[in-house]
Order: sequence, then structure tokens, then C-alpha cells
Amino acid sequence: EEDHYEEEYFGIRMNSQSASSNWQRVDKDTFIGPNNEIKSKHDPELKHKSNALNLLDGNGGKSTAVSDRAYNAFRRSEARQSGMKKGVLTQGHGRAENMNAAKTRGGAMDGNVRLQIAAAVNMGLIERCNGVVKEGKEGLVYHAESARKGVANRDALMQEIDSDGHDVAVKVFKRISEFRNRREYIDGDPRYVKQKFKTNDAREQVVLWTEKEYRNLLRAWRGGISVPKPIYQTNNILFMRFLGDNGWPSPQLREIEIRKGSGRWTTLYCQALVAIRRLYHCARLVHGDLSEYNILVCPKWQVQKGMRLSPGERTGDDDDLQVVLIDFGQAVDVGHLNATEFLQRDLVTVTQFFANQNITTLTAENAEQFVVETIRGDTRGFIDDYEEEAEGAKKTSNWRNIAATWDENGDMEALLARLELK
Repeated sequence: EEDHYEEEYFGIRMNSQSASSNWQRVDKDTFIGPNNEIKSKHDPELKHKSNALNLLDGNGGKSTAVSDRAYNAFRRSEARQSGMKKGVLTQGHGRAENMNAAKTRGGAMDGNVRLQIAAAVNMGLIERCNGVVKEGKEGLVYHAESARKGVANRDALMQEIDSDGHDVAVKVFKRISEFRNRREYIDGDPRYVKQKFKTNDAREQVVLWTEKEYRNLLRAWRGGISVPKPIYQTNNILFMRFLGDNGWPSPQLREIEIRKGSGRWTTLYCQALVAIRRLYHCARLVHGDLSEYNILVCPKWQVQKGMRLSPGERTGDDDDLQVVLIDFGQAVDVGHLNATEFLQRDLVTVTQFFANQNITTLTAENAEQFVVETIRGDTRGFIDDYEEEAEGAKKTSNWRNIAATWDENGDMEALLARLELK
């Protein structure tokens, strides 16, 4: 079958010992064509095109090419994981799973995805892609090793598309009908006022959803919220900072084993509410699907901006636990018609989880008041600024400038004071 692809695209079966109908073999590596043209199986252009065809199972175009370096790195990664079992839990946590096994999961690891991962290797974003660390309704998350272990001297492009020495999470969205039910998160968002989700075909819907998660993560990251750093997005693939250590992912909030009633639960609860508040004001976003399933708990060094810190470079504070918000595909701008409803739903879910840990919490109504109230002592009109921007005004909105001076510690103290008064 592989020989058939090569003859169809190149006019010659490079790896066959018998010549095709139009070509004559001169020796084991060289062929002469019907017009006396000469081709060698070692020709770089032909080799790179053949690599792409092999990765894409014959579905690539004639202009598609993959270098030997990227192709070989990809194949070594597959061979190294062949026959290995799932990782730390039966749900698929951990990196030790055969990547080939994911090919049938909603079409996630299809030929086009393999090509894009090979391109990421070729551009120096990742060294290799390991196995699945998480599977959800929308997609799969793979662990990939960083190709740049804290290199300080980087070109301009790689300063933007770089993991800062951290490993990389590769999130591949499945091409499934699940996204047809997500139109309410797109059509009502003022950023997508010209995009009608329901009129797109299934492939376009998945790509648009992937792009939306990347944009939301980028806005949240720039707003100073603890989220995985978004690195790069292409088609239905999102590259972001991997949150974990040595290939093992950080736990979800629901997986943390802390004694009920412990003050550590109160700290995590306050961090979660403060993060939701900062997301609302500094990124102008409402998560829309927040729960104990898409809040991770990580040491601070994993989410801090800048280059990855080695164990010897970390301080005591760097190992303190920090909640991190993930899964931003459904997050909407606060100008969305249903933003308030989505926020209230998030707060009810989060409040219920923490209340089940036997700690004092605010009511969902009081939590909403805490989240949406303006900055103490600040009377700027955020909504007015937002509306001017939505209408195309070329002035910088206040909310884009407040992240640098946002007083997160002040919010933590105010929230703790409210809890003590209950």
C-alpha cells in the first residue's frame, strides 16, 4: 500500500524492488523515467514528501513534506511506547500509553494531527510527543517533552512560541458532533458576532472551538490568572504549558486528599473565588463550565511566568499549592447575553463542592457579589469601556490596563474577613 502511494504521487515506487510500468531501475537506489529523467530514493525532496505520506497514511497533498529529523523523532516516540500500558490511573492519567491507541478516539490522532505534531518537532517547539495524560468529551491531552530546556537566547519567533523550558501539553480536539451543541457559547459572544457557529461544517466547528479556547487562555494569561500558558494553536490542536512534573499531570481539585474541615480547603476555596473574580475583571471572561473537574492544584512554580525553575532555584513559596483554571473553550466575554447565568452556574457548582468539604463558604449570591463588585475605591465604568470597544472604538479599555496593579492579596484578605464574619 505504501508503494502505491509513492507511485501515485512521485511516478515511482521508491521502496519497491520491482520497477513500475513507466520507470526502469538502474540500481537499487536509482530509476530512469519515460522522459529519461533520473530519480534517486535518497533525493531530499522525495524523501521528505514520502515521510509526509507515511505519516498521513497517503492522505497528504503533493506539496506536503516532513523532514527526516521530525519523521524519525516521531517514529522513535511511537516505538518507545509500543505495547506500554496506561499510566497512573485507569482513566488514562500519566504519559505511559501507546499513542497509536488514540487513533480511533473520535478521530483525534488522525494523519493531519500527526503531521502537525511532526511540524512542532521540526520547528523546535517539542522534542517528542508521549502518551495520553487525559481524555475528555471534547478531546485528548498528550504529554510532550520540551525541545528547549530553558534556553535564554531565542530568536524573535520562539520567544512567542516557546514553553520557557517547561514540558508541553498537546490538546487534540476530537472531530465529533459534540460541538454542534456548543453554539450558545459562540453565537452570543460579541467577539464572534460575524461567526454563525451552526452554519459551519463539523470540521470548521472544531477548529473554531480550538481557536476560541486559545484566545480565551491567552486573554486570561495576560490578565494574570493562573491558567496553563497558551503557546500555539493550529487547526484542532492546542499547545500549552504542561502542568505536572516528569510527565505526570497535576491533580484535579476533586482528586486532592485533604482532611475535611481543614484550613487548606479554605485556602483553596478563596484562591478559586479570587481567580474567578480576576478572570471577570482583568480578562473580562466568565468560564462557563467551572467545576472540580477543570480546576487543577499545582505548586506555584509550574504556573509562574518566565523560565522553568530548577529545584535548586525554587524558594519555599514556589512549592505552595495554587489552583489553576483549565478548559476554556466555552468561556465567554462578559458582554455575552448569558454571561451572568453562566457565572451564577459556575459559582453554585464551586460553592457546593467546597461546602461538601465541611468548610465555611459564602452563599452563591454573596459569592457573585464578591466577584462582580468593582475594585475597592475605583469608580471606572468598565461596562461603558467595553461597549465602546465592541463598537470599534480605537481606545484602550480600562480593563486591559488593570492587571498589572490588581491587588490579589487584598482580595484574599477581604474574602477571608467575610468568611470570619459569617
